[in-house]
Parts: sequence; C-alpha cells; structure tokens
Amino acid sequence: MDRLLVLVLLLVLLIGVYFIYDTAYVYYHAAAARVTYQRPGTAEETGPSAKSLTEDYVAWLTLDDNEIDTPVMQGEDNSKYLNTDPYGDYSLAGSIFLDSRNTSDFSDSYNLTYGHHMSNHLMFGALDRFYDERYFEQHSSGILRVGELVYPLQIFAVLATDAGESVLFQPQGSEPVLKLAEEASLYYRIPISDHILALTTCVDAANTSRTAVLCAMGEPYKEGELES
Repeated sequence: MDRLLVLVLLLVLLIGVYFIYDTAYVYYHAAAARVTYQRPGTAEETGPSAKSLTEDYVAWLTLDDNEIDTPVMQGEDNSKYLNTDPYGDYSLAGSIFLDSRNTSDFSDSYNLTYGHHMSNHLMFGALDRFYDERYFEQHSSGILRVGELVYPLQIFAVLATDAGESVLFQPQGSEPVLKLAEEASLYYRIPISDHILALTTCVDAANTSRTAVLCAMGEPYKEGELES
C-alpha cells in the first residue's frame, strides 16, 4: 500500500509539472517579445540562430502604448493560423492573421484580422483595454507596416458583438462597417478615412461573443520617411 501511495503521489506530481510546463509554453508562444526582434527596422537578433517568419507574413501591426506589436499572417484559409505561430510551428496561441478572403496588401476597403484572446493582455487579449472609455479616449494611434509602406492607424470604434454579425465578419467593403460603427459602437470618434482595418477576438471560448476594435488607415508613406 505504501508503494502504491507513493506511485499515485508521484503520478499526481508529474501531471502537475506537465500542466505548469504546458501553460508556460503557451504563454511563451503568445508573448509579443518572442517575435518583436523581427519587426521591420529592428536588428536585435540576427545570424543563423534567428528563426524566420514564414512566407505567409503580410504585415506588422503596432498599437501605441499597447501590448499589440506583432506580425500579421495570412493562410490559404482561416484555420491555419489558429494553432500555428509566425514561424510555422504548432502553437495553441496561434498568430494574428488576416482573413483569407482579403488581399494580402491591405488594399481592400475593409480588412479583417483575427487573434486569440489570451489572458494578461497577450495576443488580442490586449483589445480588452479599449473597453475602458478613458483608455479609448487617450489611445487612438498605431501603425501597420505592409512591405515598404507604413499606414498610420486611427482607432475610432469599439464594438461588443457576436460571431454571427455578417457586416463585420464578411469582408465585402467598408461602407456597411462604417454605418454599423456609427450606430452600435460602445465608443466612437469620426474616422479619418473609409479604409478600415478591423481587429477582432473572442470574449470567451464558451460563447460566440466577440470584441472588435476598428482602425481607420491613413495615407501610407514609405518606411524611413516622415509622414506627410
């Protein structure tokens, strides 16, 4: 009986250690710092040990004074990057990715991106910050790097919505999205353009509630040049 009890306790200990490791592994893959050195214009890590983003990399998204500072991927469908990191490795945290129906250069009038909602404001869990009205009022800027072009972003709307909202989750143009934003947003400011980038995430894995933060894309300029 003593040996059996020891074996049971040892098994429980090993299971506990595994879950701690698994949790740490997921959060490591979700942390922006893991890929930040890949941001265009950054050369903190180079050489043969530096992994390369996959060929599905289409842009780099940065929101000012926010944890979101990440590559944007685009797969042949909207399933690939749910559980694949920007290096092409399996990861429960997945990647931030552009809807497969959008053009990869973000030239569509409405561009839809997705990301997992992770705790501690990781991945698109950082969108939760915009539910605070004061935070929304004080944080309205960011950039999207697409190749050599840099698009200034103006965060203009926050919506608490549902996965079945066809206006948001069927990228068919910005006009209906702008109308919905004006009518149904929790917080809203007049957008600087009708060229829209949507950042969306789930609220809870147990339901279909979604968070959508809408950004207006300003006139692009080339990397290294001052915005005109």
